[in-house]
Amino acid sequence: MTELEKQLLSALEQLQNDYGSRLREWESAFASMEQMYSTTRAENAQISNQVQRLSAQVQSLSEQLHRLAR
Repeated sequence: MTELEKQLLSALEQLQNDYGSRLREWESAFASMEQMYSTTRAENAQISNQVQRLSAQVQSLSEQLHRLAR
């Protein structure tokens, strides 16, 4: 194997290692983003339910106040 071939092979191996590292970083970041999305989605569902309950309470109180004002 010539010196040029050795250098090319070394460069190729380095590129493969760099690609592997970048891929693992991307996969880790993607997994984190998926977890954040899942958490946010669950939290938003809870908040939405709370808002619906509070809206119903406000509506009920508004109706009671309207009846008392008559």
